Amino acid sequence: MPNNETIAVALDLDLFDVQKNAYVPQEIPKKRIQKPKLLETKPVSRVQVAREARESTKMAIRACAFALAMFIVIGAIIVCHVQLTNYQLDLAVKQNELNVAESENIALKMKYNSMMSIDKIEEYAESELGMVKRESYQVEYYDISDESGAELTQ
Repeated sequence: MPNNETIAVALDLDLFDVQKNAYVPQEIPKKRIQKPKLLETKPVSRVQVAREARESTKMAIRACAFALAMFIVIGAIIVCHVQLTNYQLDLAVKQNELNVAESENIALKMKYNSMMSIDKIEEYAESELGMVKRESYQVEYYDISDESGAELTQ
């Protein structure tokens, strides 16, 4: 069974009215900026002026001495780096020379070993010196263990 009662809903449309409910910023009064007041200086005696001048001169001399010391240190570092670079270049040149000398040494050793082989020695002895290989009938053995004399053994 449907309910025939009507439900009444009331809407408050005033909440959507911008003119009534709008945020209105309030004006903040501007503050007036005051100019800073200068302090009055006390009268300074000549002794105080002279003392301040000496102190400022000392500080200037210290600053110049510090700057000079830093300049010297930076210059020394630059000179050391230049010398280090030169030494590294010299080392690279010497290393290259050493590598070349080692290569030549290996080549000369190989040439020496090839010249000193048994075949080369035999060839030189036969062709240049006229020597020939020994035959077994040309070999004689002597026994010298006996004190009386040497005996021929075959």
